[in-house]
Amino acid sequence: MVKVTETLVSPQSLLDSLKTDSSGSIVIHLGIVRPDSEGRKVSCIEYEMEGNAAEKELLHIENETMTKFQIQDVGLCRKTGRLNLGEVILMAVISAPHRKEAFEACEFAVKQMRNMTSVKKREHFKED
Repeated sequence: MVKVTETLVSPQSLLDSLKTDSSGSIVIHLGIVRPDSEGRKVSCIEYEMEGNAAEKELLHIENETMTKFQIQDVGLCRKTGRLNLGEVILMAVISAPHRKEAFEACEFAVKQMRNMTSVKKREHFKED
């Protein structure tokens, strides 16, 4: 499952959709808006995405992750719009028979999501 949305899918619903009787490990990563960036205080972040391009890019990441690692399933979500401190930016969920593959696949997928070319990030900083 991949999704680009203004309203993030709940981690529990992604977990439920990926969990199977043969899953030995499910790894969930939530990327969160941090309070600082490069030594400056962040007030919020805006993400703009080309809808179809972002979804296609997520599908490519999903397929690449499934091919590269011995896992069962992948769930990837990216949030678009204005995000305040502490809000979830992205979510990656991986189910696998074993934890090592699940963690490695999750780290790979998150790195790929952070490098998406269809996503434009604009940070807003607090005035000193």
